[in-house]
Amino acid sequence: MQAWVSGRMLDLGTPKQRTLLALLVSQADRAVTTDVILEALWEGNPPPSAMTSLQAYVAKLRKVLEPGRAPRTPATVLRTCARGYVLDTGAVDVDVHRFVAHAEAGRRARDREDPRQALREFDAGLALWRGQPFAEVSGVPWVVPEVARLEEVRLSVVEMRCAALLALGAHESAVAELRAFVKAHPLREYGCELLSLAMYRAGRQADALDVLRTVQASLSEELGVDPTLRLQRMRQRILNQDPVLDWQPAPAPAAQPAAAVAGGVLPSHASAPSLPPDDITGDVSVGREAAVRQLTEALAAAEARRGRLVMVSGEPGAGKTGLLRRFAERSGVPVFRGTCDERIAPSPLSLWKQVLRAADAAFPRRPAPGPVAELLKGVGVQATVGTDAAGGDRRLFDAVARHLTGLSGTGALVVILDHVHRADPASLRMLVHLAKSVPESRLLLIASYRSDEAQSLAGTLAALSGAEATRMELRGLTPRDTRVPAGAITGGDVSRRTAEGLCARSGGSPFLLREMVGLLAGEQRPDESGAGPVPAPDREVALYRVERLPEPAAELLTVAAVAGRYFDVEVVAEAASIGIDTALAVLDRAIAAGLIDEDGQRLGWFRFTDVLVAEALYATTGRMRRGRLRLRIEAAAGRAWATGRAAAGPAPAAIAPRT
Repeated sequence: MQAWVSGRMLDLGTPKQRTLLALLVSQADRAVTTDVILEALWEGNPPPSAMTSLQAYVAKLRKVLEPGRAPRTPATVLRTCARGYVLDTGAVDVDVHRFVAHAEAGRRARDREDPRQALREFDAGLALWRGQPFAEVSGVPWVVPEVARLEEVRLSVVEMRCAALLALGAHESAVAELRAFVKAHPLREYGCELLSLAMYRAGRQADALDVLRTVQASLSEELGVDPTLRLQRMRQRILNQDPVLDWQPAPAPAAQPAAAVAGGVLPSHASAPSLPPDDITGDVSVGREAAVRQLTEALAAAEARRGRLVMVSGEPGAGKTGLLRRFAERSGVPVFRGTCDERIAPSPLSLWKQVLRAADAAFPRRPAPGPVAELLKGVGVQATVGTDAAGGDRRLFDAVARHLTGLSGTGALVVILDHVHRADPASLRMLVHLAKSVPESRLLLIASYRSDEAQSLAGTLAALSGAEATRMELRGLTPRDTRVPAGAITGGDVSRRTAEGLCARSGGSPFLLREMVGLLAGEQRPDESGAGPVPAPDREVALYRVERLPEPAAELLTVAAVAGRYFDVEVVAEAASIGIDTALAVLDRAIAAGLIDEDGQRLGWFRFTDVLVAEALYATTGRMRRGRLRLRIEAAAGRAWATGRAAAGPAPAAIAPRT
């Protein structure tokens, strides 16, 4: 830990004093309570005099950090707050924050296809690294997540920097850096993918294939998983000497539209240079023409000071995020985006902090009002979000609403909230509050959520019912829509029969379709759309959807998958040794999740609406168990026929969805 004032390095004092500063910097702009500080400084066993010593450390650090501060004037760097202290970055520059800023600037340059600028930003950010971040307090529980986050960002920046080298044609330089990187991090698949591409472009095809074989063996031995579909495709393209791998000079960077500069949002996932984009079509609007038209009309209404709220729902993989990203890129207006990470529990108002930070970057001359500025600095957030709308929430929410609607006074603005089914309660209350101000502004507010998670939003959706929100549900692609992206991936025409098979197996999901077609194309059998195992990513998504259902669901649906795509609930429930009432309750949840549908003609019969769910369950059931389940299903079906219960259904011999 080092610090300077006016170019002069400071003496930060004793080890505990330095540890205190490191702890506060690691939590910059967030209050750290004295209890946490005492535990960190004395490793959980503070002496009776610990509080006195802490106050002395704070006083000495304040004197060092603000040498010109007049006596008895408030500190501006190391401030006292409720029950603790906070380091205010409004009065100090932190290299960690500069690194993250360079990383974000590099990503934006990469997204607008400017690898030279991206390389400059990544180099500037990496130059700030001198070792492990916050080494003095790296083991303190409060600091461990921040250390892990920074290390992950650094590794991503190293990978993106090498991708920029490849985009500029510096293949040999990329090979040298990536070999050391992959040796240190052998399970980072994107780094291995870049190294294999760099070696191939450097004329080392055998070495490129060896890299892919090594990572495949490592993943199998250490994690028991297969490589991602991207690595599988890379191997196939190298074997085929696919021209798409050849280097092409990077195009001149396009002029960045005002929306991209203003928002600094909607980054795409890092992708290997010169490889086809992960968008399944290159045009997300295929099969989504009606949705695009609705969003365009809503934006036009916002331009005319008739702001709109649009709620976009769909099954996992339906293309919600891709549709909103493409709309934002083409909107021509500033776009502020907030998203909830599916893997991390959200912190209070984290969704809106992302939006408000983007707004600050877009309108630097329109500073946020006091309550909003306090929110972004983390001051008093816990106290605010713990109250109801009549208390602290009302003051903050009113300020956010006035700020965003005020920014739209001179032109339309778009706010996109992605994955709101994962949002914290305070963020959802803010959404409801802002929706009331939208109609009289130039604000287009778009929120997306997964339809199988709609139950978690029941209260929010009910509260928004009076806000005249436009509801859009993205359904699966049709066979006709499927032919376009499938042809784009395979590089040729796709027959109607193949498109129908792909559409049936994927359920029309753009995500599942992309994975499935890519695997078939890599194996050079695009016309065998109904054959072969379920691709690993598709299987994981399908099984995850089943795991989210109540406890007996996996067993019941596994038996149903062995029975066939269409099944009699009483037969399946008996074969699974599950009571009929419990089975029906499970199926109600499965219907709500979009996995199962009830037969409209035959009472008691159901079908898998998502074929891949049935196939994934079937494929993950051992052969011997499948055989035993078949015997139990046949016995239950025979008893049903004998008693006349199944008179409306087909013969029980019609089981197994493989035929």
